[in-house]
Amino acid sequence: MEEILKIKNSIESGKNIGILTKINANDDAIGATLALFFALRKTNKKIFFPLDEIPDKIYDILKEKEQKKFHISFKEDVSEVYYEKNSKGIELYLTPKEGDINNESYSCRIISGTESLLSNSNYDILITVGIQEFQEVEQLCSNNLDQLYGCTVINIDSDLSNQNYGEINLVEDGQSLSQAVSCLIKNLGQEYMNSESASFLLHGLTINPKNVYNKKNIPTIKWLFKKGGNLNYISENEPKIKILELALKNLTTSEDENIYISTLSEKNMIDNNATSKDLSFVIEKIKNFFRIPSFLLLWESRTSPLSVKGIFYSDNKLEVTKIVKNFKGVSKNNGAMFLTEEASINLAKDKILSCLK
Repeated sequence: MEEILKIKNSIESGKNIGILTKINANDDAIGATLALFFALRKTNKKIFFPLDEIPDKIYDILKEKEQKKFHISFKEDVSEVYYEKNSKGIELYLTPKEGDINNESYSCRIISGTESLLSNSNYDILITVGIQEFQEVEQLCSNNLDQLYGCTVINIDSDLSNQNYGEINLVEDGQSLSQAVSCLIKNLGQEYMNSESASFLLHGLTINPKNVYNKKNIPTIKWLFKKGGNLNYISENEPKIKILELALKNLTTSEDENIYISTLSEKNMIDNNATSKDLSFVIEKIKNFFRIPSFLLLWESRTSPLSVKGIFYSDNKLEVTKIVKNFKGVSKNNGAMFLTEEASINLAKDKILSCLK
């Protein structure tokens, strides 16, 4: 908490803040970096990447998400400025103080939303995300080393090999960068959290193939959903991502908290064009990422009459054996797929939990 308080005080006192991550950053670092960018941009400070280039994926995401702006320039003094809104748009009126006006006096152009993201401007704070060595920071900022050496560096990482080169170092093992930044933003205050930041943190926490196991992952993800996070904010219209989001939102635990349970309705499956392959993706993500001892996924099958199917995974093979003995299904290693012959998910869940006692 001491380091987080130092970070909060530095951010509040700073005016220009640069954010830096590796050029080949993974999804975890990308999610954490973009979450910080959108969290800090809600303040009245200049937030940018002090580079000639940023990771391609970050640039592509921001190019898609950032709105284009119109830049109107008028090179004469004006006595009056006003605008009128109508059903088709807006009309802007400028009244010059004096002199003849020609075409060279004004201009209008569309500015890409990403133009202001890259800058060689001075910064009094530099936040680095997932960079272990100061030498790499120097290489990335080689166009203005004097500026680098004169600013306050906030070093955020999850690798204990980090050199702790910052004036402030938030380096903790056993958690992802997105988990660390989630905790940081939560402690900075609710004014820093917004739907964009929550969505990028969800992306970093769940999509990165190299997952970091931490008991805070599930509570953090639940909190990010409450803050308006959308797992499909980046991976739009992918059925497996939509179903993963629903499964995570519906995640609960049994009374003894030994089994995590999630359910999906027939409508969930139809609305998202989901298939059994998408359910396999959900199982693998939840099993591998959260390191849950036992996980049960139930969904309504598109059969007549309606029935409830399930997938059960457990570190305890005896529990898997109980499932295949009590329900029609097949098992492989520590998992089983089965049919309950119940039309109600709640009835099916109660029946399954009863046989596992």
